[in-house]
Amino acid sequence: MEDYSVQKPNKSRIKIASLAAGLGLAAVLVLVAIYLTKVHHAQSSDSYPVAFEIKPGATAQRIGRDLTAQKLIGSPVIFWAYTYINHAAAKIQAGQYQLDRNMSIAEIVDVITHGRVIPSDRSVTIIEGWTNDQIARNLAQKNVFAEVDFQHALTRDDFNTKFSQLGLKFNYQGFLYPDTYKIGKTDLPQDLIEKMLRNFEVKLGNQALSGDQLIVASIIEKEVGRNKEVISQNDLVLMQKERELVASVFYNRLRIGMGLESDATVNYITGKADRSVTIADTKIKSPYNTYQVKGLPPTPISNPGIGSIRAAIFPAESDYFYFLNAPEGTAYFAKTLAEHNANKVKYLK
Repeated sequence: MEDYSVQKPNKSRIKIASLAAGLGLAAVLVLVAIYLTKVHHAQSSDSYPVAFEIKPGATAQRIGRDLTAQKLIGSPVIFWAYTYINHAAAKIQAGQYQLDRNMSIAEIVDVITHGRVIPSDRSVTIIEGWTNDQIARNLAQKNVFAEVDFQHALTRDDFNTKFSQLGLKFNYQGFLYPDTYKIGKTDLPQDLIEKMLRNFEVKLGNQALSGDQLIVASIIEKEVGRNKEVISQNDLVLMQKERELVASVFYNRLRIGMGLESDATVNYITGKADRSVTIADTKIKSPYNTYQVKGLPPTPISNPGIGSIRAAIFPAESDYFYFLNAPEGTAYFAKTLAEHNANKVKYLK
């Protein structure tokens, strides 16, 4: 009887096949990990708004390349894969979008497939007391206008305004009325400036305003406030009384030739926002340093709201020559230096 035997498989081949399978699985897992990382993680942790246009008929491949070119995503291939897997390519809508480099591919696809385009009219809010530089920076951060374009528009002298009669040398600082404005899709920086100047005239009405009063108003705007996230109606009433008293302090000092010694004017030089300035800062040589120069600075130092403007026009009657702001923002007034020093001990602990 002939013997039969079963041939054993080649162990080396089994090892090679197992190794290949393991490597293949590992490669797949790596690719999946890379895919998920790229899809759900943004290019940057910092906000960097970018205007992005999708033209009618643009393919997912073209959009992926454009997104990569504007550094909104890191890989067009991952973008294509994500839109293919999620059947999103056919849902992408043409239009102008406001995207951000801190958005992931998944978030970007969600925006462009739901057609969350930039409205034809956008709203921007200008805060009371902002300088022209602060306004320009804020508009640039919101991707409304380039900072340099807004600053350049302020050098124009063809705005329809009556303010030239005030005799100030300025780039319209003090006259850009703080408010919320609608900006059309095709509006230029000068269009917004024109709206702000017209709004200033409307708010002022027929009330006469001198250049000196506007400068005082711009300082008051920076000197009076509250360190609170929510300001109550009662706070607003008290702040207006404080503005009128601060105006009286400044006018009383101007009347006797006493320096204003306003921290706000020093902050305008340094760019700081400190309630109390340093001794070194008060020694800076500048026409805006009211610790060193008596009288008013040469131009407004901010764009004040109507409350500060009215306080400068209609100041309170008082014998005060000093005031200070407590940490929460409340102003306290004094007639003499001794009273002022006592207020420092009491309120600036």
